[in-house]
Amino acid sequence: MMDKAEFTAAVLEAEPALYRVAKAMLRSEQDCADAAQQAILRAWEQLDTLRRPKYFKTWLTRILINECRAILRLRQRLAPYKQEQAECIPAPAADDHSDLYEALLSLDEKYRLPVVLFYLEGFKTREIASLLGVPEGTVKSRLRTARELLRKDLEGACFA
Repeated sequence: MMDKAEFTAAVLEAEPALYRVAKAMLRSEQDCADAAQQAILRAWEQLDTLRRPKYFKTWLTRILINECRAILRLRQRLAPYKQEQAECIPAPAADDHSDLYEALLSLDEKYRLPVVLFYLEGFKTREIASLLGVPEGTVKSRLRTARELLRKDLEGACFA
């Protein structure tokens, strides 16, 4: 089992990835911060359930996804849901590929989240399947569909 110092080091290492995953699911900075903080708290409280410390990041990401979904459910109960895609992923810098970010933002969450986890966070399809609770074939299919949708959306865009 991890001690407090190991837990803290692992959380600090995973923190940027947690933010990006939360940003892919939630609309606001405050919700992202709340989800990440709650996920870290739950991870600490449930640390004894972590069977293999080498999978800490995957385990913590699963907790984060659950927290993000809880925030989305709460938001839907409190107010009608409006699709605000502008804040789903951190805004690109002026020299970034803004067309690519816009296209990524236009994807439904079921396609966007596997793309973020696979391409930005480096998770394997098997790990993504476990995180999302779907078969690995579904993850591969969603990645393929996302690539096709992105390709179609980006036709004619120039990346220098």
